[in-house]
Amino acid sequence: MKELYHEEQKILSDYVGKVKQKDLSMDDAVGIAVHYKDLLDQSKVITRISDRLQKKLDHANQKIKSQNSEIQKKNVELEDTINELDKMTVGKKASRIMFALAIILFVSEEQFLGPIIEDAIDIPYLGLLILLIIAMFLKFFEGMLESYFLKQTKKKILSKSSLNKDNTNLGENSSLSYSEK
Repeated sequence: MKELYHEEQKILSDYVGKVKQKDLSMDDAVGIAVHYKDLLDQSKVITRISDRLQKKLDHANQKIKSQNSEIQKKNVELEDTINELDKMTVGKKASRIMFALAIILFVSEEQFLGPIIEDAIDIPYLGLLILLIIAMFLKFFEGMLESYFLKQTKKKILSKSSLNKDNTNLGENSSLSYSEK
């Protein structure tokens, strides 16, 4: 900045010196007025340019804010979609396990437990009642299995994201550079 206003500073110093010595002439007053007018005109131009740049900057900032809010909305939508997909995947996995377990339990009840119960107790629909109880137990167990799988999936995602953050922070905090040899 010192070099930028060196000429103006010199003119002002000369004028102040003449004022102190009371050695002012009309030419000095006109000269300082001309320089003042030039500086005023330059400051007006600079102010207009600055105002235009500020308007452009404000417009760009507003655009960035709107894009950020749009990105945040999209992120929320994406998170919801991912959560729904996770629930579907987990639900399918739990359903497959429960289906296999149901087949095993129903077949074993029909083949092994059913004949023993019919021989011991002569109640005609007891086998059907046992199958109904098994089905209700399986439905309850399926919900628990889905919860467990969802927790495991979230834990896995969180551990991956924290690992990525740690790696990022490690790189940022490191004082080593690849150019050192």
